[in-house]
Amino acid sequence: MDVVLISPYSDIAALGVRGISAVLKEAGHHTRLIFLPYQFPEIEYRRDFMITYSDTILDQVTCLCRGAGIIGISLMTNYFEQAATLSTHLRQTLGIPLIWGGIHPTISPEHCLDYCDYVCVGEGELVMRDVVTALETNGDITAIANITSRHNDHIVSNPPRPMIENLDSLPYFDYDMDDHHVLDQDTERIVPLDPELLRKYLTKKAPTKGRAALFYQTIASRGCPHNCTYCCWHALKRIYDVKTNIRRRSVNHIIGELEMILDRMPWFKEITFSDDSFLDAPVAEIEHMATEYKRVAHQRPFQCLAEPRTITRSRMDPLVDAGLANIQIGIQSGSERIKEMYRRTHSNQRIIEMGLLLKEYIPRIRPPIYDFILDNPWETIQDKYETLQLLLKIPPPFYLQIFRLTFFPGTGLFEKAREEGLIGNDIREIYSQQYNERDITYINLLFSAFSRPVPRSIMALACSKPAIGLFHNRPVNAVLKMVHGMYRRQMLNQRKKRIDRHKAEMDIGAAHPFQDR
Repeated sequence: MDVVLISPYSDIAALGVRGISAVLKEAGHHTRLIFLPYQFPEIEYRRDFMITYSDTILDQVTCLCRGAGIIGISLMTNYFEQAATLSTHLRQTLGIPLIWGGIHPTISPEHCLDYCDYVCVGEGELVMRDVVTALETNGDITAIANITSRHNDHIVSNPPRPMIENLDSLPYFDYDMDDHHVLDQDTERIVPLDPELLRKYLTKKAPTKGRAALFYQTIASRGCPHNCTYCCWHALKRIYDVKTNIRRRSVNHIIGELEMILDRMPWFKEITFSDDSFLDAPVAEIEHMATEYKRVAHQRPFQCLAEPRTITRSRMDPLVDAGLANIQIGIQSGSERIKEMYRRTHSNQRIIEMGLLLKEYIPRIRPPIYDFILDNPWETIQDKYETLQLLLKIPPPFYLQIFRLTFFPGTGLFEKAREEGLIGNDIREIYSQQYNERDITYINLLFSAFSRPVPRSIMALACSKPAIGLFHNRPVNAVLKMVHGMYRRQMLNQRKKRIDRHKAEMDIGAAHPFQDR
């Protein structure tokens, strides 16, 4: 049976659909993958969740879906509008069953059923295999574990099967490019994916500023040791009877995947491990992983996510020797009150000690990236001041990756915000909120300044209580917002001029194809 899997994400690594496709192929089915990325510069990141599909794009997607037995769409909360647009068009033009999966359908299945026939709750690889088998044998899809559907105006939600414990039983992600298609935004045409386009769309800006690299992205484990109230894992742990916080693939399985990919696509320059806490493994396993990675990666650097508890010398030494170059660590706040609200358990002293240790590895590694959350409606000026004081104690250099607190459905803070009237009846406002875009205020700009080479003496003065009292107020923040808007418009105008010049040069080249001969 032909199965079409659609990814609306700007990142075509799309591990969800690639993993499901690999399982379906292993079971003897044919899959067609459609990637609909939107590439955007940093100055335009807000548009990622706001892009709309033209009729031209929707018609092309429809043509590629004709003849399929089922169509699947994977989505996170912020891609709800894109998935809804695609599904509405497909349902109006085709009579093919439509299934949604991913974190948003997992957390809000009933709302999603307004746009699709079935929702897959939780891990989708084995569920999709069972769904396709049921379609082929006239079985009952609505009886399959993890499936939520609507029957006679009633919602039927089947209990989830246990999470996949043996991750080694899953095949490697599907990078065959056989019947893979990608939206080329320059032409607004959906074209067959080839190595050149794959390289184009997988080359992206690295978390550290000012450089781009061609990353191969994979994941070595599933799960997270924490239960943060703003995170999807908080919601997932309510759905599943979780036996273990983290399930890991074996080192041999991970290395086998890297050997296969680097043999077929040696042009990958770096590796990204997208685990929530890559270092959360026994030291002996970390050492084994480092040895094997060094053997197969041939000096390719890699990057990973971690959390303060796992940053130890016994883990860092072998990984840095193997090629660890970028590390990103979630801190979120320096306020004990806010950390308690988030259920973050790391003390500020542990964070400072971690920073001192990481500094010893520079320049063998790039400056670490620390994640922080701003624009929390329950956060006071004092809470923000305490976080700034923590940053002053963490040894430079480092970069900050700053997020806006977003109330994702199913999380503890979503429920708290709804109870307190911070979320209106139309929760779609949350779906389109850009979590990288924070308010323009004096204090928020101070956080941004920590990623710049500003002397600590100046930062200490700017972060002092007198300075905050003087400058963090409504009139000053209004001026800062106006100046920032002017700067943003200027940058976008400059980019538009560069694009127009490039298009004009391309038009001239097309009009005179033999001018260089």
